[in-house]
Amino acid sequence: MRNKVFNYLVILSGLLCVVLSSCSKDEPAPKPEPKCTVLVYMVADNGLGSSGVAVDAMNLRQMQTVAESGALNGGRLLVFYDPYENGVNPELLEITAEGTVTLKSYTEDVSSLDAEFMRGVLNDAKELAPAPKNWLVLWSHGTGWKETADSRSSEPQISVNSFGQDSHPERTEMNVTTLASVLGDDKYYDVLYFDCCFMGCIEVVYELRNSAKEIVASAAELPIEGMPYSTNIPAMFADDATARQVAQNTLDYYKSDAASNNSCTIAVVETDKLDQLAEASRAIQRTGAVVPSTYYVDAIKLFRKNFTNSYTYDFGHYYNNIPVEDQSLIDDWNEKYRAAVTYFGSTPISYGLDMTGFTGLGSYIVRTDSDLYIAGYMNLSWYKDVISENPEIKIQK
Repeated sequence: MRNKVFNYLVILSGLLCVVLSSCSKDEPAPKPEPKCTVLVYMVADNGLGSSGVAVDAMNLRQMQTVAESGALNGGRLLVFYDPYENGVNPELLEITAEGTVTLKSYTEDVSSLDAEFMRGVLNDAKELAPAPKNWLVLWSHGTGWKETADSRSSEPQISVNSFGQDSHPERTEMNVTTLASVLGDDKYYDVLYFDCCFMGCIEVVYELRNSAKEIVASAAELPIEGMPYSTNIPAMFADDATARQVAQNTLDYYKSDAASNNSCTIAVVETDKLDQLAEASRAIQRTGAVVPSTYYVDAIKLFRKNFTNSYTYDFGHYYNNIPVEDQSLIDDWNEKYRAAVTYFGSTPISYGLDMTGFTGLGSYIVRTDSDLYIAGYMNLSWYKDVISENPEIKIQK
């Protein structure tokens, strides 16, 4: 009897396995965790995406071409794409070897540079494509540290400085302090790459020091092509991918005949070293020394924006021209600066500027109390943590 029961159970379990096996064939196999996820946050609802320029379309084609060639190396390439056309909804796309897939559509009723909206897109990407390594490329216009409201109202002659430009539902930019709150403070991103102009200044990278382990950015203007995606997407997905290699690829491209304009500055910042750089900068500011006004022309490079004032100067030139009596403070500062900026370079000429001696990052120069009131400078962490230590520069009560 036991043998009959046993035989019956064996037959029954076998049938059950067949049934379960046949059911599992109807279910798609879960995607394996990618080695790396790269998210390009492409805010192209501006002049860069207009029909006369269409840099977005060019860059998307480059991404698709390298994906088809197998360059993703087991990783996933996501693009949040907000196109120029009014009435076309932004989408979260995945670019694969087989083509482009829409993962999620969004409403155009909210700006892509609204803090909650952008935070939601980033969270969607994290949930849909979690990976042990993560790169974020911020694609749009970029103009540095100055806050939107002040640069519109009190200084209409100065272009708005911030990350991004979104034309619909109304023109919007994102202050760097807001961007820091959106990206968070857990250093989720291994590398944050700014594919836009003027974001390579100490005020920006210090504000974002808790958002990514490394930041790649330009201190000055970049030509309209932006990052060379054909070269850099494969480099981001390589097993030995580094921020330095990607930055060097960009510089090499703009030194080549392939570029329409041989102008480029680029730097890689290791954010873990920025607190030490801030401490060395504080030590100099505490002396009360300020840069003489004559140095603006004679010794410190101004990174002009379309030949107007960008309020961004060469950071290394700035601090090495602060007249402190104790040279060891400057020596220590240079050591900390070189530890934080692990790679930098430029073309010999950038938009008509001689880049000899370029040191990697830009910076605003605060000499007097009135300088603090330019476009919300007092709201920046760099002011609060560093510049405020100078006893000769005080906010008027």
